[in-house]
Amino acid sequence: MGGKQQGGNSSRSYGWHCSVRIGIASRQHLADEEYFEASTFVQSSSHFISAGTSHQHQSVTDYAKPNQGTSHYQSTLTTVSTTEHLPPSSDQLDSMLGNLTADMSRQGVNTTQKGCCNACDKPIVGQVITALGKTWHPEHFTCSHCNQELGTRNFFERDGNPYCEPDYHNLFSPRCAYCNGPILDKCVTALEKTWHTEHFFCAQCGQQFGEDGFHERDGKPYCRNDYFDMFAPKCNGCNRAIMENYISALNSQWHPDCFVCRDCLKPVTGKSFYTKEGKPVCSACAGADEDE
Repeated sequence: MGGKQQGGNSSRSYGWHCSVRIGIASRQHLADEEYFEASTFVQSSSHFISAGTSHQHQSVTDYAKPNQGTSHYQSTLTTVSTTEHLPPSSDQLDSMLGNLTADMSRQGVNTTQKGCCNACDKPIVGQVITALGKTWHPEHFTCSHCNQELGTRNFFERDGNPYCEPDYHNLFSPRCAYCNGPILDKCVTALEKTWHTEHFFCAQCGQQFGEDGFHERDGKPYCRNDYFDMFAPKCNGCNRAIMENYISALNSQWHPDCFVCRDCLKPVTGKSFYTKEGKPVCSACAGADEDE
């Protein structure tokens, strides 16, 4: 190597003499610092953050409750109405009354009917369910998935079909990326996925995120402390994560406060410094003039 060694004092074993240049530089310079010339730069940790990682914020929205509508899927929650005309009757009696009404109408006798059932297409006489702009026999107004009677309970609508609440959420609600369960209330949207609010937390420590948001790495969310502790470059002086500005020198990164003389522990602030055992040594401790 052709670097400049400390001269005039053969009893010292200090290494290369290095000039210091302060400025902003990209991290690629680290591979080019042969002979340690102009090898010290003040840099920002933003270089590290932008290298394939990002700081993000999650969004929290209210998903559908039974009495709030389901705008996520352009569906509407409707409460059915029941109109009482005759005492409750069996399917057979309803059918007989329907046929009787039809016969009387053909003979010119005025009768009152509440339309035809959307399920069986027979006239409705007696109790009637009105929902989704249609009429139904009460026993025929059922969940499109499990076929249980909906009666006057709240229900969800999808593509014109009624669903009970459990089936609707199991079939159509967004799924939590952590537990794969349906999301029924508040929904966190982050990393192009949906989560229960209680299941969106740091992949390392398990703490939920506050207003500061989170950092992403390989598709996983991390809090700021764990993210920098696990992935940020480490200071060659204290071996702790570098979270803000740093000095790049001697093929390593340093907190500005940690880039100190190996012998006197004072900050290396001159125009040049020496090295010993991979550590910086100020000109005073090396017995040299800074202008050398």
